[in-house]
Amino acid sequence: MVACAFPPTGGSGVQRSAQFAKYLPRSGWLPTVWTVDGLEGMPQDPTLLSDLPEEVTVHARQDGGRFRGVRSWLRGVSDGDGIASNLGRAIDWRLEARLARAGMPDQYSSWARASLRPLCRLIHDQRIDAIYSTFSPASNHLLGLLLRKKTNLPWVADFRDLWTDDYRYCETSPKRQAAHRRLEQQILETADAVVGVSHRQTAILAGHVPKRRHRFLTITNGFDPSDFSSADTGSSQGQKRFVLAHVGRFDHWRANDDWFAGLRRFVTQLGLDREQFVLRLVGHVSSVTREKIRATGVEFAFTGYVSHEEAVREMRSADALLLNVPEGRNAASVIPAKLFEYLAAQRPILVVGPAGGECEAIVRSCKAGLSVGFDERAIAGALSELYEAWRTERPVPGCPRDRLEPYSRITLTGKLAAVLDQLVRRDSELDRRVASLVEAGMR
Repeated sequence: MVACAFPPTGGSGVQRSAQFAKYLPRSGWLPTVWTVDGLEGMPQDPTLLSDLPEEVTVHARQDGGRFRGVRSWLRGVSDGDGIASNLGRAIDWRLEARLARAGMPDQYSSWARASLRPLCRLIHDQRIDAIYSTFSPASNHLLGLLLRKKTNLPWVADFRDLWTDDYRYCETSPKRQAAHRRLEQQILETADAVVGVSHRQTAILAGHVPKRRHRFLTITNGFDPSDFSSADTGSSQGQKRFVLAHVGRFDHWRANDDWFAGLRRFVTQLGLDREQFVLRLVGHVSSVTREKIRATGVEFAFTGYVSHEEAVREMRSADALLLNVPEGRNAASVIPAKLFEYLAAQRPILVVGPAGGECEAIVRSCKAGLSVGFDERAIAGALSELYEAWRTERPVPGCPRDRLEPYSRITLTGKLAAVLDQLVRRDSELDRRVASLVEAGMR
């Protein structure tokens, strides 16, 4: 398993591969993980390692990137307020842009290329049967591609986000754009299986290789049942304030001006009752977003980064959970990974995002809350509906437990294991056929 984002690195991006590694042994697959010794700019959460079975081996290799220590220091400075934080963000942004252009496809390309020889040796010594890599960063797939060519082992390329088709893709250099697309095309054509995290994203990826559509499949993100084994949801029902929580990173691109305008309208409508409502933001919140939230007049609380265990407690103790889906190219295909843990928390969800998007479809099919588009009045109306239901002690229900099974990490990992089984069986059958032909020719 090639995954730069892997424990003890924290954040939502590590959960997919970490949970696959946790549950693959149940299906007869023993993961050996190849990762980076600390993903730059990401928090650390050592508690996540304790969740892995003892038989899972993790090899963390230094990325050897330039200015690594300097960037870590700059990220710390940038999280504060004032002139120093603004200067830190400006320097870090320019340094990141420089580093990104120094490597192809990204700043971890040197790590990927330096990993090839020791990984080939590891594959030989441990008799590895298959390769899995996950995007992002793209260098994970670069290493997967190199390994596929070198070892001829079956390769699963997992895309937990789109790459050149993503709404956040912002490369402006025509030369690098062309290089990215060539590498992406080579990955999609070479991988024995390509996994997307939503049906729309899988279709977008498959559109680049229409003659090989059969190699593409969808395995969504999900939730770990062991994180939600307690029967107590921890709801604050009966307390004096309605808590709307957002759990996870809240960067400025996760919410447009309509969201803040709708929040301001709702708070204004509350009048003197506004003290009964609090917006709780659990995780990193960009300084731009903080200022916009303050301007709405809402009472709020910022917790900063918390462990995954604490994040789950925050979900279960809220009265409702906020899910902002960004706008932009292919944004309707996006399903933030936190949605599935929101469902498992069984609290009502408020989705604010593109009409007819994947998130809206899931929340509606699970009868797990409300979904509105980018419209100020609709957003204020949905907030009012959730608040009034709480105030009158008739809260909007969350996802019923019988709708959760398809999104269990155990179920989803079983799908990945089935893909690996099929690829290895196919390769074994091909080897047998080749051996039979060779033997027949010798006769």
